[in-house]
Amino acid sequence: MRRRILRATVLAVACAVLLFALPLGYAALRLYQQDEEREAQSLGEQVALSLPERITATGDPIELPPVESGTDIAVYGTGSRRVLGTGPGAGDAPVREAEAGRVVTRQIGDSLVVAVPVGGSEQVRAVVRVASPASEPLRRAALTWTGMLALAAVAVGVGALLAVRSSRRLARPLEELAGVAREMEGGDLTARAEPSGLPEPDAVGHALARAAVRIDELLRRERAFSADASHQLRTALTGVRLELEMSLAAGPDADVPDADVAEGGAGAGSRAAVRSALAQLERMEATLDDLLALARDVPERAPLDLAALLARAQEDWHGPLAAQGRRLEIRVDDALPQALGSRRAARQILDVLLSNAATHGRGTVTVHAKETAGVVAVDVEDEGDGIPEAGTDGVFERRGGDGGRSGGAAVRAGGPAAGGHGIGLALARSLAEAEGGRLFVSRPRPRPRFTWLLAASPVEEQGASQLP
Repeated sequence: MRRRILRATVLAVACAVLLFALPLGYAALRLYQQDEEREAQSLGEQVALSLPERITATGDPIELPPVESGTDIAVYGTGSRRVLGTGPGAGDAPVREAEAGRVVTRQIGDSLVVAVPVGGSEQVRAVVRVASPASEPLRRAALTWTGMLALAAVAVGVGALLAVRSSRRLARPLEELAGVAREMEGGDLTARAEPSGLPEPDAVGHALARAAVRIDELLRRERAFSADASHQLRTALTGVRLELEMSLAAGPDADVPDADVAEGGAGAGSRAAVRSALAQLERMEATLDDLLALARDVPERAPLDLAALLARAQEDWHGPLAAQGRRLEIRVDDALPQALGSRRAARQILDVLLSNAATHGRGTVTVHAKETAGVVAVDVEDEGDGIPEAGTDGVFERRGGDGGRSGGAAVRAGGPAAGGHGIGLALARSLAEAEGGRLFVSRPRPRPRFTWLLAASPVEEQGASQLP
């Protein structure tokens, strides 16, 4: 901004100087030319008044006034013959025109010629010819132009100094506002800009401060609600967990009716169901902790152990997919760059994508981690029919309804946690974008594929982290 203000001010001053200097310079040149013509005419009239009535080439000598070097004076008699002085022997065009009784001014070559008639208009008995260098007005104008150029340079310099001062005064409050906005973006809603004395930036600063106060109040309410809701859910989950653990600790026959025990194996099946329910509760508590932490914390860009994340996903989702008669394949390319992001957010995003594939897909679920154009890409695909034409654009939108299938193709809505309402995929995309990544459908059908892009750390940082 400072450069733009300085450039605009200097350009305005330069244009103003040119608008005044060009006409003034031309006027100065014309003034000097007219002054030179008047001097030559005055000299010719002075000589004409000093001439006697009879002008001949012989007789008493006539003294001509002294003139500057380069100026010639000549007197021409009848027949346009030079009688005395310095000049052409025969009168030229100005001399012949002056014989008509009028003063003639002409520029011939490099000379300014003025011819003054001697006598009345009815009888001209002689003509005085004065010739001076035509470059003299130009020389005087050049000196004037040099002075004007110096003054113009001073004017532009003063304008530049004033522009620098004004640009600093105008840009400083805007730069402070930009810094305050960056601090607020980083999570510091208490940042404020100092008053600058300029009405417009101060008004923007006040509006930004009011917006920060409003946002802080909303965040406080949302965080308080999240904490209260988390407490209530955690209390309910703890109660269910205690009941299941007590049922499991009571023995194989405590929670199974006698008829089931008599059939054989039902007690063991009930215990397995209790253990499965306990595992699901642990996952729900972990998910609750992750979402609550993500709601409170500023998005982080720490090194992310993608191999450990995929190994945990293999452990968590192998069983549920195997229960459906499906396989889970995880592939990680060699020399994969170090990914950056939040471990909690990455775990939730991957769980949503795998839950989506398990709920709405078919066949083998494949997770492939690779490098694409300098970033880390994680592809999650299955062997289902894919997303229908109408659902491709809105698959990440929060929507009501059951989010089921249309025409045998999955309207993939985000897994069990979402309840089929599009909340899961919408949450996954918002988490990915908050961490500086992207989540999109790279192949809608067949074999639908979701691609999750993560930022990669620079090569020099990866090399430094591998040093002993």
